[in-house]
Amino acid sequence: MEIVRLLVQDGSWKAFEEDWSNQCTNTPDEFDNFCPASINMIRACAEEKSTANWAIGLTDGKKIMAAAIAIRANQKPHIGHVLRIREVTVCPELDYGVLPESLYGDTLISLLNGAVKLSESGLRAKHIKMHLRSPSDSVFFKAVGSALDKSGVFAEVEAHGAWLTISKASGSLKAIK
Repeated sequence: MEIVRLLVQDGSWKAFEEDWSNQCTNTPDEFDNFCPASINMIRACAEEKSTANWAIGLTDGKKIMAAAIAIRANQKPHIGHVLRIREVTVCPELDYGVLPESLYGDTLISLLNGAVKLSESGLRAKHIKMHLRSPSDSVFFKAVGSALDKSGVFAEVEAHGAWLTISKASGSLKAIK
């Protein structure tokens, strides 16, 4: 899975809306009622061509499995840019259990991997902070964070509250492709 930028201007936002509207036909929900607070915030980013705030989608090549906001900013106490991933929303078919539950973890891991790649390209940042959707995600990401921290690839990985924070070691992560 890979992250793509969603923009109103290039039609990618319209394709996203059509995809999730079609997915809603397989659920008891309609797109206009599906996670409106998050979708409206993501849409606002898709409507502007900001260099620091992006609407993003995670695609498997056929469907957009998740959407979120990627914000590059300076944030205390970090030195250097921080890429914050907020308003993470999984697709309707995954949210309602139409797709296999095993895809939920795969989607979150792919979103995190995509955020690392994004921090090395379009939204360059030394630190990545991913806001978690639920307390059960926190348990999942604490395990992921622990494994990442032990891998030695990153300078520091910490799960604290509803946030997973990754600080990259000096230099770029050329191993991330």
